[in-house]
Amino acid sequence: MDVLNSVPAGGIAAETLRVHPKVAAVFDVLNASDWPWLLLRGEEDLALPSGDVDILVDSGLLPRLDELLAAAGFCRVLALGHGSHRFYFCYTVDDGAWIKLDVVSDLAFGPYQQWRTPWAPRCLRRRVRRGTYWMPDPADQAWLLLLHLFMDKGGISPERQPLALAAARTAADGGRIAESVRRRVGAGPVAEMVDLVLGGRFDDVPATAARMRAAWRGGVSPRLVAAANRLLRRSGAQVRGHTPLLGVMAPDGAGKTTLLNGLHADVPLPTKYVYMGLWGAGPWDKVLGRIPGGRTGKKIYRLVRGGVLARFYRLMGKVVLMDRVAYDALLGGSGGGPLAGMSNALALAVIPAPDVLLVLDVPGPVMFERKGEHTPELLESWRQDYLQLAGRLPGGRVVDAAQPAEAVQRVATGIIWETLSRAAGTRPANRRRHPGHDGGPVAPENAAPVAQEAGAAEALALHLWRLLDWRFLIPVLQPRNLGFGGQVSRETESALRLLDPEAVRLAGPGAGTGGASCDVVLLASPERGHMESAGLALEPGGWICVEASRSLLRRSGPRTLRGWKRTLERRGYQDVTLYWNAPNRDRTARLVPVRSGVAIRDTLALRKDVRFGALKAAAAHLALALHVFDLMVPEGTVTGRRPERGGRP
Repeated sequence: MDVLNSVPAGGIAAETLRVHPKVAAVFDVLNASDWPWLLLRGEEDLALPSGDVDILVDSGLLPRLDELLAAAGFCRVLALGHGSHRFYFCYTVDDGAWIKLDVVSDLAFGPYQQWRTPWAPRCLRRRVRRGTYWMPDPADQAWLLLLHLFMDKGGISPERQPLALAAARTAADGGRIAESVRRRVGAGPVAEMVDLVLGGRFDDVPATAARMRAAWRGGVSPRLVAAANRLLRRSGAQVRGHTPLLGVMAPDGAGKTTLLNGLHADVPLPTKYVYMGLWGAGPWDKVLGRIPGGRTGKKIYRLVRGGVLARFYRLMGKVVLMDRVAYDALLGGSGGGPLAGMSNALALAVIPAPDVLLVLDVPGPVMFERKGEHTPELLESWRQDYLQLAGRLPGGRVVDAAQPAEAVQRVATGIIWETLSRAAGTRPANRRRHPGHDGGPVAPENAAPVAQEAGAAEALALHLWRLLDWRFLIPVLQPRNLGFGGQVSRETESALRLLDPEAVRLAGPGAGTGGASCDVVLLASPERGHMESAGLALEPGGWICVEASRSLLRRSGPRTLRGWKRTLERRGYQDVTLYWNAPNRDRTARLVPVRSGVAIRDTLALRKDVRFGALKAAAAHLALALHVFDLMVPEGTVTGRRPERGGRP
């Protein structure tokens, strides 16, 4: 992967360049972080980057990097075995293009980053300002480019030869990196590298590059590093957080497979294509047709296999693209008889429900022209059935698929990105429920009167109320000084600032709020360091709210809601109480005190109509009987009060 600059040494005048708004937002948040960073390559390609936007940052910025770039609209894709590389993606709907950030904190060379260097801090100290962004010093830029071409690529392609020649002319005058390179590969190969490029003998570059690779000295064994990274890459890339499942429904000829194959090939995120085809024809249909229950058995096998694959891929952090979904069982003509009815019900139970369901809308005659199967009248009848079904299914989106395939794919890509962004922290804008109405959150037994905050309510948009449900769990409905930290989405931050325009974000693990004191601190999916920051920021008598999820795979910190409760108690907080966000924090309908068995049983009784509701309720009742319900709570909120010192603050 290219991690080095591809512009002539000396760069391009900043005033002649146009920067894409999404990239400009990245530059803004990095500049605001007060940590050094620079753009490694692609200065001439910032208007709409066709390749990676390669950025070098100080290692001290890494703990906050995901949060900062999420604020700029980018989602991280985890990829092990790539050294210090971190990859972030954003889809621009207006341009119909993906923008990829490749952020590193170290400078390493080779296809597996096996040849490491300590040059990153030095290059950051010598960086040069280019308007709103920073570039390497011209001499550093020249040497990094030459090493990239020799150590990474092992050759110089014709289109890069003028660029290499310009870099060699600058490198011939020396530079801070030059001596370090000579110590690692020897003075002879370094001089030969520069002379080959200046002399235009590009055919001899591969041999010199091989000698430089073999002669590299210093640091950890390159072979060991390459072997370790090669092994780590076998795990594959993963989308961080909740990965969306996209299902597609339509009659034959609407373009389902064409759309999903196009998405699988063109979306740069880790994706997996799952073809269900539960009721499709197969080579063994004639044999199975003679066996009682044969076709139903084939259907059960396919639905179990597809459901397991979809869930496994999702667990592995892949965006699942599902061709046909279990909702096909709700259509007329999907099969008759008790066995078919049982298999259809099993399909609805086993196959995961898609986050987004695309129903491709194509007139019957158009579908007939595309595939020549069935009749235009029958296809039009099926089309109407699908459209009626789309109106009553969760996540249903009707897409005009009569337009060219490229346009349909662009619409679907935008929907995928919208869903992924929302799962990463942005809440849907159409959830406009006021607390306590139309399924909104019900205030727990210790909630203060809502009438006390009538003035604050007028300043809040209705759809932002749901992001502030935690206020009903503490007696401070209108904080004087509000602090927040953790994985707080941009929309949640906007709601918090409407509640308190002077709300402050915790500066970082253990750093507090830069001297400000808060009477209320909200932490969303925090790390252990955020608890330390909250302790530094919270004034005596102040309240803390921790929104957390159960995660047995956490590497550090509490893994359960009971663990978060005990953490607060060990840190000296008083009146610590745990609440269950039912069903979850994204769709909170009730805030249930975990200490109240009656409230939990009442909530479970209301959820028997959901998928596996009876089974989940039985498991919850068993957990209550065994007094381990606080270990089983999937998502909830823990509140606590910092003790006062010497009276009221």
